[in-house]
Amino acid sequence: MEHLLKIPCTAMPFVSEADYSVTLAPMIHADRTAPFHVAIYLLQGSMEIIEDGIPYRIMPDQIFFLKSGIHHWGNRSFEIGSSWYYAHFYCDAPSSCMEELPRGIYYDERVSLKPSEKDRYFITLPKLINCEEKTQIKRNFEKMIEAHIHGNIPQASIRLWQIFLECAQNAQDDKVSNGYAEQIQNYVRQHYIDGFTSAQIQEACGLSYKYAGTLFKEVTGQTIKEYQCTLRLRKAEQLLKETNKSITEIAQLTGFSDVFYFSKIFHRKKGCPPGEYRKTYIPGI
Repeated sequence: MEHLLKIPCTAMPFVSEADYSVTLAPMIHADRTAPFHVAIYLLQGSMEIIEDGIPYRIMPDQIFFLKSGIHHWGNRSFEIGSSWYYAHFYCDAPSSCMEELPRGIYYDERVSLKPSEKDRYFITLPKLINCEEKTQIKRNFEKMIEAHIHGNIPQASIRLWQIFLECAQNAQDDKVSNGYAEQIQNYVRQHYIDGFTSAQIQEACGLSYKYAGTLFKEVTGQTIKEYQCTLRLRKAEQLLKETNKSITEIAQLTGFSDVFYFSKIFHRKKGCPPGEYRKTYIPGI
């Protein structure tokens, strides 16, 4: 199972060690069950860590959290020249009556909570998160290490809490983004042949079409229309391989009203015209 760290909003972590490290020779992660949690921010190179049998490959500008009391180790050497920030820390586990902090309560680097609510919530840290554009996290790692080196443990712990909060918030944002993208994908799968309007996409996901399109491309790497075209061409490939229908019929059945446009798009995406594709992949039809 994936061992996620849950941090109570009432508890401040205690940083026992924080520093910078680099590999100048072949190195494999220690085989251990540590009494402390670990946060790693990889700056360059790559490393493999296996936690409770699950392998994780950590790449530059990713943060990885290891949970105390869980067996972890390495099988592969870190890439030579790999460098990273790290922190060993202790923190109380949330009580059974606590619940996860709702997304709407996050505000910048602080949590907007009434005093009467502070005992109710915890935040969940992602196991592995990308942070290449989140320079504040990197700065907080640098400030945490600087504070720890000078013996200012409270300041180091505050910086680590700020790292926690931003990672948890970003992880929740990613979940929300992926959820909206999945809603859009499901809608397009159901309507890719008949087509749809921007208003229908808005109604399906509850977002403006412009924002929905931006979010969809961030998650999938395609625009909504490109994804629709991908589905249409997949269906066309299937019909070319499995039926003897004409190119014109297949164009109509896959939502292309113009057979010449269909042939042009198919050629551009697949490297050959529909008729040639059929001869190549299904001789004899």
